[in-house]
Amino acid sequence: MNSKLKALNSQLNRWGLRLRLVESLIWAPWGAVAGLGAGLLLAIGARITPLLTARTLIVLTCMLTLVGVAVGLAVAWLRPRPYTRLARAFDRRFGLAERLTTAVEIGTGQLLTTPAMAAAQLTDTLAAAGRADARVMLPLRASRRALFVFGVLTAALALSLWLPNPQQDVLLRQAAARAAIEEQVEELETAREKIAQAEGLTEAEREMLLRALEEAMAALEEGRATPVEAVAALSEAEQTLAKLQDPAAATVQAGLDRAAEGMADSELTRDVAEALAQGSYLAAAEALAAYAGTEGEPLTREEELELARELAEAAETLAESAPDLAEQLAQAAEAIERGDMVQARKEIQEAAQQMAASGQRVQRQETVEGTLAELQEGREQIAQASAT
Repeated sequence: MNSKLKALNSQLNRWGLRLRLVESLIWAPWGAVAGLGAGLLLAIGARITPLLTARTLIVLTCMLTLVGVAVGLAVAWLRPRPYTRLARAFDRRFGLAERLTTAVEIGTGQLLTTPAMAAAQLTDTLAAAGRADARVMLPLRASRRALFVFGVLTAALALSLWLPNPQQDVLLRQAAARAAIEEQVEELETAREKIAQAEGLTEAEREMLLRALEEAMAALEEGRATPVEAVAALSEAEQTLAKLQDPAAATVQAGLDRAAEGMADSELTRDVAEALAQGSYLAAAEALAAYAGTEGEPLTREEELELARELAEAAETLAESAPDLAEQLAQAAEAIERGDMVQARKEIQEAAQQMAASGQRVQRQETVEGTLAELQEGREQIAQASAT
């Protein structure tokens, strides 16, 4: 009795494995059809609104198709199949007239009968099961209908991807705009670091510049900023920075450059001239202030007069572009010519301070102009990327 029950269960297990294989060839194709259908719907939607690029659609559709196949296989292999359910299924498929179901119910105690009748029923069931040909009754072949639908959907998807999509250009513009925005965020970060270390700025001006850049960066880094919003954020930052512009600083810089050319022909003022020419205005002021000190070897009278001539010429050159500096240089030259070196040192010290202040003015304008140029360039790049 027990051996016959084991033989029956073993037969049901073998048939159950083949049934799962048969259902795999049915459910897996239909799962692929579902995934491909979802991809086709996305492709159709991408022709209505800028949703996904063709390459992304292909990748996503392949993933959806594989997921559909996996779900189909999971349905076939993970669904519980107790012996009672298998027996009913094979009774119907093999035409065994409820033999398997009765035998399983007797074996599990659900149906009570005499041992003799139970043994006879199991013997008859095993004999009938032995005559059933599972390869014929459970053929391993894929669903033709699923394969046909899959082919139709594949052709429709291929056609949808092949035909020109007007939304593709919109997606390309959006991608270019996003890339331009990301690049501008990096440029703003670099500009912020430069401003944090820039010379010639007061703390209030530095804070104002940094705040404007940080607000622009925050607007761009939100990730939700459209090209229009990004351009507006950069424009607002430009307007804030424009308040710090000093148009006259260019005139001051030109005057300092001309003064550097004039002082370069004297050994006494060459260090000042070289520092001015390189834009190192603080170093130039320090080189000039050195003549206001008492350390080092004193100048001969001839050298003092030469220094006075150089300072007087520089004062004349700077008369229009930097009148305050020019006045201090002229007074220093006059004091030297009078031989009043105490007053001359005082005037030279004040002239050095005026030179440093003029240099800071130039450096401040250079910082503001450089930052404005970067903002304007970034704004134009974003606008151009979103329009092309």
